[in-house]
Order: sequence, then structure tokens, then C-alpha cells
Amino acid sequence: MFLDPTYQGIKILLYSGLAFVLGMVWAPVLIKILTILKFWKKQSRKVAVTGEDLVATKQFYIDNEEAETRKYIPRGGGILIWVTTILFALFFWLILQIDPTNKFYQFLNFISRKETFIPLGTLFFASLVGLIDDTLSTMKNGGNYIAGGLKLSHRLILVALMSTFIGWWFYYKLDITTIKLPLYNLTERHWINFDLQNISLPLVGSLGWLIIPLIVLILVSIWSTSIIDGFDGLATGVFIPVFLCFAGLAFIDKYYNIATLLMVMVGTMWAYLWFNIPPAKFFLGDTGTMGVLMTLGVVAIFINKVYVLPIAGLLLYLVAISAIIQVFSKKFFKKKIFLAAPLHHHLEAKGWTREQVTMRFWMISTITSLLGFAVGLLVK
Repeated sequence: MFLDPTYQGIKILLYSGLAFVLGMVWAPVLIKILTILKFWKKQSRKVAVTGEDLVATKQFYIDNEEAETRKYIPRGGGILIWVTTILFALFFWLILQIDPTNKFYQFLNFISRKETFIPLGTLFFASLVGLIDDTLSTMKNGGNYIAGGLKLSHRLILVALMSTFIGWWFYYKLDITTIKLPLYNLTERHWINFDLQNISLPLVGSLGWLIIPLIVLILVSIWSTSIIDGFDGLATGVFIPVFLCFAGLAFIDKYYNIATLLMVMVGTMWAYLWFNIPPAKFFLGDTGTMGVLMTLGVVAIFINKVYVLPIAGLLLYLVAISAIIQVFSKKFFKKKIFLAAPLHHHLEAKGWTREQVTMRFWMISTITSLLGFAVGLLVK
């Protein structure tokens, strides 16, 4: 009975609602704690990654009367998302321990080795690394990176190491050896799905184990999109439709525990967003973006819907690509492509208000997520 999609759907929606309520209840407490700890950057970033002064960014704030007040808005709001999600999951797991054979308790629990063990582990450890980065950025010396916190190279190494372990777990523990890469055969009018396990090259043999570096590439690329954070409500408002897309695809493919996890995260993100829309009470920080995005990447790999990521998360990748193009052009050609980077700052420099950028990005993310969902349903 409990495996019936109707019961699973009711549970998933109920859990998402409960996670939202729980997040709403303790968000003011978290904001107060972060404020007491003065968990904000003690010095503003003055130079770009290429070394020159941030002239455009200064111009954005020169006439902003709220600039001084915003300096004292704490970071670390992402704690609300990952701590609430993990505690929520642990609560129902502890209920299961009362009587592991009880079918109803099994139904309530959504921690499982086969589905949510690695996504929950990713959420915890990636968020913890992000919290360390945020903590360093709030110290008086601002950490060892020009934008505050850990050096970019150090963060990249940590993300790559986590991703390597995740790839190893997928390959050796879960025996996942395929990444679906669909192409449409116009002649025969059907989808072609490439299985990496069955591809071979001279002197290399089966490339099944190469799923590990491929997973590293996928997770590092999705982590790089975390720079979309910056405006009140922007990042989380873009994340939510993407998570809804993957929750729907997971549910349809009967990954009920994963769908539950994603919807619990959606509930916590709604609670965070309630306090992050202008004027923001706290900021997401790396402890939010790193855990959320890497968990999304892990889920996409697990349910074999990686090809949906660049569709549903199109804005995420466009923002990351805009920053890469800008840095490359400035470094090698001494010329800017965009007025400012990433993309949302370029639009701000073009005259869009932050509220316009944020709400239009929400709209675009909703459209691309619906498109990604449709493609995910179409490709089997």
C-alpha cells in the first residue's frame, strides 16, 4: 500500500510543507545568532580576480543609501536549508529505529543507502566546506582570497576531491556505470542513448571506470554556477524551479526517496526565500550554494538525467559562462565583453534594477525548468 504513488505523493507534499513550516519557525533564531556572531564580511572586495579595481561595482553602490546597512546583513543563511533538511531526515530515520520492521515507519523514513545516502552526505560535507569558506570571509583579514574566504584554487581542489569520492561511490558501491547522453536519430526518428560502459577505444578497453572523472567534471561544473548568488532572492528563486523539475522526474521514475529529499529541500528554500527577498535578513553564502548545487548534480547523475541540467539550469550555466568569458577576455585581450560579470551584474550595469533582474530570472528559470521536465519525460 505504501508504495502506491498516491501515498508517496501525499507524503512528499506533506514533508515539503512541514519543512517550510520548520524553516519559518527557526529562521528568526538563526538570523539572530548570525547577527550576534557578526557573521558578515568585515571588508569589501575592491579588486577583480584579474587584479584591477572594481570600478563598475563601485558605481552600482555610490548613490545607494542602503549600502552601509547592507554591510551588516549576515551570511550563512544556507544553514537554514541544509541543517533543516538533514535534521528532518534524521528525525524520521530515528523513528524507524524504534521498530525497523514496521511498514509505516519504513514509509515515513526517506534515508536509504540505495537512493539518498550519497545525496545527503554530499549536502552535509559540501555545505560544511562552504561554511568554512563563509567563516573565513567574515574574519577581519577576510581569508586568503580577494573576494574573501578560501582561495579559488583551494575550493576547486576540495570540490574535486569530494566529487572524486562521489564518483568512486557511484561506480564501486552503487554499480552505476552509465550516463545517458541522448541524441535524436532523424532518419529512424528515435532517441539514441550512449552507455559509457559499452564504449571502447584502442588500448583502453571498457571506459566504464571513466564515469568517475566524468562525474567530477559534472559536479565541478554545477558548483561553478554558484556565482549566481548576489542579489536578494536571486539564487534561491532560480534554484527552486530546477529542484521541482528534478523532484518531478525522480517521482515519475519511482525514486520516491530522492523526490522526498528534493521536496524537503524545496520547502526549506521557500522558508529561506521568505527572509531573503528585499530587504534581505541574511544572505545564502557558500554554505548554501555549494551544498545545494552539488546535491542537485548528484541527484541528476543518480536518476540518469544529467542532460536535463543544462536545460532546466540554463541560467546557472549562462551566468558561469559569462564570468569565464569575461575573465578570459580581460586576461588575454585586455578587453571587457560585458559591462560587468557575472551576467546579472551586466544587466544591472545596463540599467535593470536588481528587482527586475531577480524576478525576470525567476520567470526564465521556471520556463527552462518546465522545458527540462518535458525533455526528461520525452527521453527514455
